[in-house]
Amino acid sequence: MRSTTLPRKRKMLRVAIYLRVSTSKQLDGYGLDVQDERCRAWIDYQLKGTPYTIVDVYCDGGVSGKLAHRDDLDRLTSDIEAGLIDVVVFAKLDRIGRTMRNIHRWVYDVTDFGVRVATADGRIDSEDQMFGIQLSLLAYMAEVEHALILERTMGGRVKKISGGGWASGTPPYGYMLDEEGEPVVNPDELEVILKAAEFLVDQKMSRGQAADALNELKYRTRTGKLWEGNNLVLRLRLAVRGYVDFTFSGMNEDGEEITTSYRLELPELMPEDRRKALETALEDMKGTPRTSYSNHLLSGHLISQCGHSRYGSARHEYNDVVYRCSNPATAAEGHTCKQIPGEETEKVVWDEVSKALADPEAIKGLIDEWLGSVPERAESYRARVQEIDTKLNKLRNTRRKKIAMLVASLDEDDEGDLKLIEELKEEIAAKEKELREEQERITEWLEEAEHKEEKAGSMHALIDRVGTNVQDLERVDKKRILELLQVRVEIVGESKSGQKGGSKDPMLEWHRENGVTIPLTVSDEQWTQVEGILAGGRKPKPEDRACFEMLLEKLRHDKGWHDYDRDERMGGKGWGFFYRLARRWFTGGLYAKALKMMGPYDGTEAPTGYTLPPMKIYGAIDDSTEDVVKREAGGRTASTKGITAASAGAAA
Repeated sequence: MRSTTLPRKRKMLRVAIYLRVSTSKQLDGYGLDVQDERCRAWIDYQLKGTPYTIVDVYCDGGVSGKLAHRDDLDRLTSDIEAGLIDVVVFAKLDRIGRTMRNIHRWVYDVTDFGVRVATADGRIDSEDQMFGIQLSLLAYMAEVEHALILERTMGGRVKKISGGGWASGTPPYGYMLDEEGEPVVNPDELEVILKAAEFLVDQKMSRGQAADALNELKYRTRTGKLWEGNNLVLRLRLAVRGYVDFTFSGMNEDGEEITTSYRLELPELMPEDRRKALETALEDMKGTPRTSYSNHLLSGHLISQCGHSRYGSARHEYNDVVYRCSNPATAAEGHTCKQIPGEETEKVVWDEVSKALADPEAIKGLIDEWLGSVPERAESYRARVQEIDTKLNKLRNTRRKKIAMLVASLDEDDEGDLKLIEELKEEIAAKEKELREEQERITEWLEEAEHKEEKAGSMHALIDRVGTNVQDLERVDKKRILELLQVRVEIVGESKSGQKGGSKDPMLEWHRENGVTIPLTVSDEQWTQVEGILAGGRKPKPEDRACFEMLLEKLRHDKGWHDYDRDERMGGKGWGFFYRLARRWFTGGLYAKALKMMGPYDGTEAPTGYTLPPMKIYGAIDDSTEDVVKREAGGRTASTKGITAASAGAAA
């Protein structure tokens, strides 16, 4: 009996094709079509005569190769692990990934499942005996090619910065570039930074005060201008960081946007503890400029008739706040500005500001109007800085070649030829200096523009957050809004007594509650009767009578204690002496006894209230507020940029 061997049925190979492009614009273009065509051509040729079926085409469209995880690549991997795939075909190896690590990991992981991995260009096939060597070599070449693309795209800047050189733009304040183009400390600018640190850290100056102090010492900015508070803080923040971040963008061969960031460490400017102290001081100054008396809402915004600003002062004994004039002149020198109550003044001003904030979109429109074309200008500045940087790079690259060629063609012993070489060097150096100076000017303009953009963004964010709910804001947010809108309140008249409301002075309250009138005068006979009482067991002093008469005057007109600072009637002593003496008389019951001992006297009732002085409230976004206010101070209500305008004279 003859046996017959039946032919074995050949296994049907399950084939998967993987495609990837980097940009969405290639999804329907030749990128995917070409890859698919090449993969199918490889399959037809390599698997000719072998039964196969293409189970699926896995496609990641518009996905970067630097991503280790992609939707369809992950799906392909899952199908391989589930035993659904026998062969995977890629157009090229870099479709798997950009780095050796990602390529190796994926290929070796899937071949462990018995899957054949191949590329349509014929370079990789896991059934080839040289597969391992070829894979390592080609994966390395793929990564090198990607790096070369980056270097070509960045115009050599990546290579430069990796060697510690300066990549582009001008170095921060405090640094300069040496002959090799590397950043080093600028000793002249370091002197300014150290002096600024002394003002800001040790003397606790505001940014404006520090700028003024530097100007007084004849220090100037890099471009020779006077220092200004914002400009100073911007320069110092960049200087004390100790590093510069560079970000470069370009396109790879797939049309994919490449963005690469590098950090260049800068030489040390000062000891670390000192640097941190200055950095902390600068951090406190973020956003808007600080005012000298930041604890009170209107400090720095309220201006007296004499032109000096007012500051808030807490009176703990009365549990209230008053605003006092900062004019150092005394009453004897003709200074007549009276203190005004804080709570009532703040309410009047904030009510006016609230009216402007009732339409957030209008405020944001004014912010945008103020910002104007700054974003476009900033972009043009960036482009010009980059353009100059390219010119500088070309100039530096050609400098040595030109000089070397000239030296080779001239006689080194000929003084005329040597002079020609020096002239060429000077000419190139002059061009480089001119370009650097222009770049520094533009960089300064760019920083100012970016600061303005940042300020506009902060104002937008604050207005969005606040909306129309402005009355319930915390004091810190109210303060910030006043700063952002550059609110200025100018007192244009005198305050008046005799209206509704009431003073919180406990002595006046005592007069009102007990119906005791305040004496108009003190005769010699009356003083003889009360002198011993007010002395309180001590020997009477010459200034006692003057202080008693001043106290009665203060109560009759509801004046402040500061109105009597350095008054000649008490020998030029400070207001604190007057206040302590009067308080001792009142709290010890001596004042009440003295009035009773004076017997019948001509007196007046205690003032029953107080009216705030008339005020004009101005608002602006820009820094020209002061000039506008001066122009409009002729007695009529004015509006600056249309933000706030009011004339107030309200009863407290």
